[in-house]
Amino acid sequence: MFESEKQNLVVRLPYGFRDMFPVECRERSIISEAISEQFRLWGYGEVKTPVMEYTKNISAGVGSKWSNKLINFFDIDGNPMSLRTDMTIPIARLTGMRIKKEQLPVRFCYFANSFRQSVLQEGVKRVYSQAGLELIGSSSFMADVEILSILNRIMAKLGFKDYKVGLGQLQIIEGLYDWLGLSGAHRRSIRENLVSRNFVNIGNFLDPIDKGKANLFMSLIKPQEDIGHVSKTLSSLGSEKIGLGLDYLKNVYNVLGELGYGDFLLMDLGIVREFDYYTGLLFEVYSPVTMDMVGNGGRYDRLIRKFGMEVPATGFALDLDLLHQSMDNRILSSCMDQVGVLLVKKTADHAGFIKLSEKIRAAGICVELLTEELEDVQKTAEQKGIQWVCMVESPGRIRYIDLEGGDKLTMDADALIKTLQKNKHA
Repeated sequence: MFESEKQNLVVRLPYGFRDMFPVECRERSIISEAISEQFRLWGYGEVKTPVMEYTKNISAGVGSKWSNKLINFFDIDGNPMSLRTDMTIPIARLTGMRIKKEQLPVRFCYFANSFRQSVLQEGVKRVYSQAGLELIGSSSFMADVEILSILNRIMAKLGFKDYKVGLGQLQIIEGLYDWLGLSGAHRRSIRENLVSRNFVNIGNFLDPIDKGKANLFMSLIKPQEDIGHVSKTLSSLGSEKIGLGLDYLKNVYNVLGELGYGDFLLMDLGIVREFDYYTGLLFEVYSPVTMDMVGNGGRYDRLIRKFGMEVPATGFALDLDLLHQSMDNRILSSCMDQVGVLLVKKTADHAGFIKLSEKIRAAGICVELLTEELEDVQKTAEQKGIQWVCMVESPGRIRYIDLEGGDKLTMDADALIKTLQKNKHA
């Protein structure tokens, strides 16, 4: 019977999901710890929301096409439910339900998995590990400066030196739609093509309307390092809406430049979102190692009112998978605790063996126990990345081997602790 049951097991994962081994988990923990430290230092408190919510809430403002990415099911009462696709909407719902206006502004952060339906294709994931923050209750451009400063601090702490942050502004792009004389349907079409980065379609659509304006629009939506040139061109269009958006963007850009982040910034007016609740500044974070964005964010002043409170907000999310892929292995290795002891049991004193391991851990050193006979203990330690092997024959006789330094000594427990402490800080 049991053999039959085993044969019926599905020995694979659903597409879009994967397992992780200890080394990768440890590296990701290092990344999360660095991010968490910056969140804490800036006064952001971690929140957690349910992994599933009512479909009506999860799909608020995401658009019909995005709703196809929801992973849906029904609860026992027949209510339509969905796994969250990101954390912005759940935090907006939490704010509308639980926060009073007199408590504003509030600063929330999170580390969470989100889930999105995708086509059946190898390599396309359905779970997104994210770290992010939300600053809720401030409409000032300094709120955007704050979150972008945190973002840049995180990238610096993680060792990134050649990343770029593209800055866009929805007021400017909407002003350009007015300048082009586009109808609502045409605006939606341009937005969809901007989201998918299909610039050929945009050019083909605009050329018959006004080739001169089309060429200028196409040049403006390309990423630019020289904000002064773009600013001069936009100012010449004489649009009040464009002017307001440009002033806002320049204020953010200038302060970030004074803070030393100017070399990492791009002006990218082609940044738009599928969601209808975004209202102003938008940004994306790029790493040269991966073709995908490692993070994105922006201002979403129209979202929380869907949950009962009219309040401005801004925030960002970082993709932990892509951050991990983009990081230099040397930086990750330098952050990891490479010091460790493989404690090999050669004694009949079982409790004493455990007590010795606890003393070593009290000194801040990782200890892995080996109680079985192995043919090549040193090779096992090397494969695990462990530096020290200690053969415990008795509390007074411990054979100590330093695989990196080459030392091979015999000592008692007290001498071993002192040696390990000394070598840890060497």
